[in-house]
Amino acid sequence: METNFFEAVWYVLTDPARAGEHLTLTAAEVKYALVWTSSKAALEFSREVAAARGMKVTPLYSWTLKETFLTAAEYLGAGHLLIDYRQGQLQAAALPIANARKRLGPGAGNAQP
Repeated sequence: METNFFEAVWYVLTDPARAGEHLTLTAAEVKYALVWTSSKAALEFSREVAAARGMKVTPLYSWTLKETFLTAAEYLGAGHLLIDYRQGQLQAAALPIANARKRLGPGAGNAQP
């Protein structure tokens, strides 16, 4: 996984009617929290996938927001991130949330805007 992913803005889909609810996807008995590195890609996904319609694209600019997202994703049962997934795509980068945590934060060399 490239370092710039951890430094880049992450975009997630959130449910405006339910605080703290993020879009997750389950495949092969593994639950994933979805993250995009482009607001446009996240918005396109929300328009293409029925379960994501009406969800809001939320940017995560700082490592603290990303850490909070990871905590919420774990609370929802996700153990991995699925990065830049597109519907119908056979592959996407996946990363265990525990590994993402190790790469985030002020001590990991990622600047906080």
